[in-house]
Amino acid sequence: MTKAIVRKAIEGDEEGIHIAHMKSIKEVCSKDYTEEQINAWGGREFNFEAKNSLIKNQHVWVVELLGAVEGYGLLFINKDQAEIGALYFTPTVLGQGLGRIMVQEMKEVALSLGFKEIFLSSTKTSKKFYEKLGFIQYEEDDFCLLGGVKVEGHPMKIDLLAGNNRHP
Repeated sequence: MTKAIVRKAIEGDEEGIHIAHMKSIKEVCSKDYTEEQINAWGGREFNFEAKNSLIKNQHVWVVELLGAVEGYGLLFINKDQAEIGALYFTPTVLGQGLGRIMVQEMKEVALSLGFKEIFLSSTKTSKKFYEKLGFIQYEEDDFCLLGGVKVEGHPMKIDLLAGNNRHP
């Protein structure tokens, strides 16, 4: 059986990232959200420039299986904080430990850049996953507007210097 790999995203991965992202929302997150939310969130159009800019200017990883992108992760870095902006996998590669690998890569990058914490807004679907890795919810649930539809999230963070959070 061919094994999926985690690698840094490169130019040329843009469309694969978008397809994997939308597929993950429609096929994985759909159990936790309404049809209206899934349609607004998972029905967004492909924007090459936006994905290309992320690959060039942020930290993006992909999961590749048989030459196809089956998942991706995004670590936003700005002057004030490190934030996981995305971690999505298609059902084809879900449950293989790839999320743990990607989060570990993100932790290492954030630490190397001098950050002590990583923040994120978790979906309902991935909240338990993040909790298992040591992330805690630090504020009340929030939401973002996608296509005019509210999609709730859970603000979470992890202390990168805590001994039990170094290696998931």
